[in-house]
Amino acid sequence: MNRPWILVMLAASPVLAFAQTSSSPAGGTNVPYQPAVPAPSTVNAYGGWGGYGGGSTAAGSALNGMASVISAKGDYNLATSAAAINMTQAQKQEIQNRQQWTNTYFDMRATNRAARAAERSPRPSMEELARMAQQGVPKPLGSKQMDSITGHLNWPSALQQASFDSQREQLDQLFAARAKYGGLSYADQTAVRQTVDAMFSELKSQIRDIPPADYLASRNFLNSVTYAASKSELD
Repeated sequence: MNRPWILVMLAASPVLAFAQTSSSPAGGTNVPYQPAVPAPSTVNAYGGWGGYGGGSTAAGSALNGMASVISAKGDYNLATSAAAINMTQAQKQEIQNRQQWTNTYFDMRATNRAARAAERSPRPSMEELARMAQQGVPKPLGSKQMDSITGHLNWPSALQQASFDSQREQLDQLFAARAKYGGLSYADQTAVRQTVDAMFSELKSQIRDIPPADYLASRNFLNSVTYAASKSELD
């Protein structure tokens, strides 16, 4: 074989070796990515005048040296190309990782919203809202709770304790004035609310000592007292 063809084959051998290592297996199945690494040069690095594996003449040794230079340049180019491939693959993997993280984040948010929606009770209907609003409005004092002529209040048993004496006396005076004049001024209404708030605080402090039924009856009575104070006899 002529020397020029030998030099061409020697220069092309690294490229052929890299192409073989980068090809996919038979059948077209995908395999995990492997970093691109150039194959080692197959050119004999031993040159010289008549040395082992070198040319037998000065011209032959020169040709061997030229082949080594060409092979080294090819190895460099191949290594540069492999580095570029590895960098591109790393960037692609980073993008895929970010995309997977983003998808996972929004999937978790959707799962959280669905769980909270499942735990929430259904929204009340308009009829239920109206009924709850009516239940929240204090009821007027009945004839057994207040004398409409004198304004005398019939206090529940829990509110007849000595700890409520001063508040009861003040409210009795205000409701006597209400019965006499047909209503209370804004200042007197404010005084009723403040006195009732004080009674609520005292009642709450005794919650462990008062039976639940008596506690609820006392609260309802005080709410009705506040409501009645804001109304006149003409309403």
